[in-house]
Formats: sequence, structure tokens, C-alpha cells
Amino acid sequence: MKPWVCLGVIGFSIFAFLLEGEPAEQPRLKMGVVGYEGHGSLFTKELNSGLGAKIGLSVTHVWHRELIPQEDRDKYGFVVVGSPTDMIGKVDGVFIAEALPFRYPELAAPFIRAGVRTFLNRPLAASALEAAQLIKLGRESGNPILAASALAIDPQVMAIRQGIAEFVPLKVVNVTGPSDHFWNYVPHIISALVGALGAGIEEIQAHDLSLDENGIFIRNPLLVFFRYGPDSGVGPVRGTLQMVPGGQHGDWYGFRMKLFGRKESPDYALFQTAEGESAWMPTYRLLIDFFRDGKRPINDQELLEVPLVLDMIKKSGLEHRVVFRSEYRDIISLLE
Repeated sequence: MKPWVCLGVIGFSIFAFLLEGEPAEQPRLKMGVVGYEGHGSLFTKELNSGLGAKIGLSVTHVWHRELIPQEDRDKYGFVVVGSPTDMIGKVDGVFIAEALPFRYPELAAPFIRAGVRTFLNRPLAASALEAAQLIKLGRESGNPILAASALAIDPQVMAIRQGIAEFVPLKVVNVTGPSDHFWNYVPHIISALVGALGAGIEEIQAHDLSLDENGIFIRNPLLVFFRYGPDSGVGPVRGTLQMVPGGQHGDWYGFRMKLFGRKESPDYALFQTAEGESAWMPTYRLLIDFFRDGKRPINDQELLEVPLVLDMIKKSGLEHRVVFRSEYRDIISLLE
């Protein structure tokens, strides 16, 4: 079977997995949130405002480094715990949701070891090594972990993956996203690329990566050239990842992907919400099936690929050179 055919088959199965819909007459799953900020706060408020009752998922326990307003506790009906591990035995799964990934290993490890299904916000970790160690810990504990950007499981990304054969031989792919936040948004565009094309990026060259003094925000538009290896599922595809900083009223915001091969694709718009539906429904379906049954539509290779490429981008930008996958051979071998 041709590699791109395999990729299409895998993509179809993931696509079908995500469209299974919400469980019927299922008891509500209890979700713990570690980090009441960013997506942790957003998911808590949205699920506990009525949506969770409809789809069978609610946030029951929350931990945060700072005081959570009493108004939020009363309005959204969750218990605040003094330590993350106080949730163990009281929740069906935990979402590690701090806005920055620097403490993810220490926050996630106790849950993984205790057998609590653990979903981590994107990126999975702040470095390729920490990401591989977390995946390995999940394997050794018999409790595989999951992390996913909404772009990794976006229905349009899955449709691109399913239909990739129509562009073979695929030659160039470009993905563009908004924001000046390196850790929150660069993983989104990597996830869209990997979600559509799979793992196997061999080479990264980042141009004009200039981080602020805290290493969080990019000062300039970021342009990253990538190349897949010839033995990858899509062959030696080249392309760009682009970040367009914004933040001012009226600035462009969106995610775009375009493919060139035997034919030219439309300019795909990603992260589009059906009218009347939460933008996070694909993620909630993922959480339900993961917390309930341990289902993971993303394998360990693709789980590692996003933090690996993020690590390569940072290294390339700061060291002003091309970075190769082979430089991470020892890290990748931890999962072989």
C-alpha cells in the first residue's frame, strides 16, 4: 500500500472517530482542571453553564495557583482543592490546563502514575525531551496520555488528511496563524500541519524568531521553513509555517492552510464553528471518549511530533541555523 494511501486510511478513521457524536444516556463524566486560566477557565465556564449536562461532561474539581473568585465557584459549581492531587479518586479524568507548559511534567506525573486519565493542554511539554518522558511515563504506568490542539482534530484538517491522495505528488504546504504568543499559538499551526500530513518532519529553519525578555511572545512575524523526510507518509514535502502577530482591534485573526501538488487546493479556513455550536465541540468529544474509554485518535509518534517541531523551531531561531530531526535521535529513541 502506498504511504499516502495509509495516511488517508488513518485520517478517515480519525475523522469517523471525531464524528461519532455525543454519548446517549451516559452518566456525566467528572473532569478535574489543573490551572484555572486560559482553556481551563473557558472549558469550566462553558461546560458548567449547561453544555456539559447535554453532552455528559462537567468540571467538578479545580486547582489554581492563585485565588479563584468566590463568584465563579458559586456560579459554576465546582470544588476548589488545595493541591492538584486532592482530585485523585474524585474525578474521571484531569485536564492540565496552565497557560504555559513549563510545569506540565510535575503537575501531570502524579495523575499518570495514579491511573487517572490525563489530558494536557497544547503543547504537551515545553521541550521534546519532557514530552517524550511524559509519553514514556504513560506507557510504563499503563495509562497513556493525550494532548491536542483544537487544530489537530479540526474537522477541516481531518478532511484534508482523508483526501490527501488527490494532491499526490504533494509538493508544498503552507499554514498560517495569528498571534504573537509563541507557546500558545505556534503549537496550533504545527498541530494543523501534523494533523493533516502526519509525523516525519526532518528539517526546520526559523527566520526572524525574536522572543521577548520572558521568552513568551514573538516580536516579529515568524516564518518557518520545513521539510518532511522522503520516507515519511507524504514524501519530501516542503512548506512554511507562518505566524502573523496581531492583538489590536481590527487585526486579522484566523488559521489557513493551502496545499500544492498535482493540483492546487482551496485556501482552507480552519477552526470554523458551525452556527449555534461551541467551537470546542471536537475537543469535548475527544475528552469524553478519552476519559470514558481511553480512546486516543492521536498516536504517540504524532503526539511527540508537535513539541518536537516546536523545540526545533525555537532552537533554529535562537541559534540562527537549520535544525535537523537527527539531532533528537536519542529523545525519539525513548519511544522506540
